[in-house]
Amino acid sequence: MTAAGFVKKYLAGIGLLICLMVLSVFWGFYFRQAELIEKQQLYQGQAFFQEVVLMRQWMAQHNGVYVKMTPGVTPNPYLLEVPGLRVVIRDEQGEQYTLKNPALATREISELAEKSGLFQFRITSLNPLNPANAPDAFEQEALHLFEKGVKEFTTLERRDEEVFFRYMAPLVTEKTCLSCHAQQGYREGEVRGGISVTSSATETAGKIRESRIFLVGSAFLIILLILIIIYLVARTFIKDLQTAEAKLVSMATRDFLTGLLNRREIYRRMEEELQRANRNSTPFSLFLLDLDHFKRVNDIHGHSAGDLVLQETAAAMQRTVRPYDLCGRYGGEEFLVALPGTDLSEATEAAERIRLAIAALQIRLDECKTLQITASIGVAALEPDETIDQLVARADEAMYQGKQQGRNQVNVAAAAPSQPDKEEFGL
Repeated sequence: MTAAGFVKKYLAGIGLLICLMVLSVFWGFYFRQAELIEKQQLYQGQAFFQEVVLMRQWMAQHNGVYVKMTPGVTPNPYLLEVPGLRVVIRDEQGEQYTLKNPALATREISELAEKSGLFQFRITSLNPLNPANAPDAFEQEALHLFEKGVKEFTTLERRDEEVFFRYMAPLVTEKTCLSCHAQQGYREGEVRGGISVTSSATETAGKIRESRIFLVGSAFLIILLILIIIYLVARTFIKDLQTAEAKLVSMATRDFLTGLLNRREIYRRMEEELQRANRNSTPFSLFLLDLDHFKRVNDIHGHSAGDLVLQETAAAMQRTVRPYDLCGRYGGEEFLVALPGTDLSEATEAAERIRLAIAALQIRLDECKTLQITASIGVAALEPDETIDQLVARADEAMYQGKQQGRNQVNVAAAAPSQPDKEEFGL
């Protein structure tokens, strides 16, 4: 894996971790907010319950409330069946009053509250005196739970498009309740019913939904912003890293002075080309180039002039060879050029072009002084079963033969000596 690939993988992991952290934070905010809203509804239900309990206790302490019998106000028929209970009384003027027991009064007040749109509450039990006070499904479930010791019960109930919060807590039979309910087997201290409170939660549910949408949207925007920042940082960082990596590769594979391939790298690439040539049965040639009298340049003009000569020579070589040819600095003032897919004749022509290009250089040392230089070149073409070292050695020998013959010339290497056949020795 490249350094850039590692950075991408690392930053992707960091980005995923940050996104998960942001999501977990917002998810926690959402549940915390929903929990607070639910607790607020619970406190409201408990408060309504306590108000109803206090009202019921007050009426029970006074054995109910007598109200004037007006049109529509009639005695409770279920109270008429309770022995010894005065359901209807008269005052001095002969006006009649009927008894409103706590359960009935609670139900009638609840009906008024419901009409006003506030809330609804009712007293009910599993064995009500008035069938109109029979529990619904929620209240039945709550009453059965109260018998098992549960202290309160809540739920959210959807009716068409409306949402309601329902709360219920148990009622303990008190002594004042026995005047009406003793015949039903009620005993003081027993749980014989409960008060259910119903309030609208549509607005609250809407707020929770809006809060969820807001939190999801906020989380999405924050995650998007984080990803954009990570992307921009990663792109800049990877670009710088790739530049640094390219420089390191160049430093490891290129000659620092001429910019050509260094000896190690050109040998590695020539090995690849050698294998390709053997595999595809294609020609492969190279030539070795040595600058003539280079030591004299350093001695007379200095090493800075020698460096300039090497740089100008390398530039001339790169301008002359093909894009896929391999140019490298072999060592000192020696250069190596590998020519894939090139036979000996073509390689000799290429070497001659480079020799002429070098000889034509006018290397300016200063405003008044220029320098010319020549090169001796040895050319060799790959033969069967030959190694790179053997091929370079033949080119090197041809180059030195050219130097001995007067320099500034291209000399072709002799063919490699053939290996003796084993049959010749009777093997």
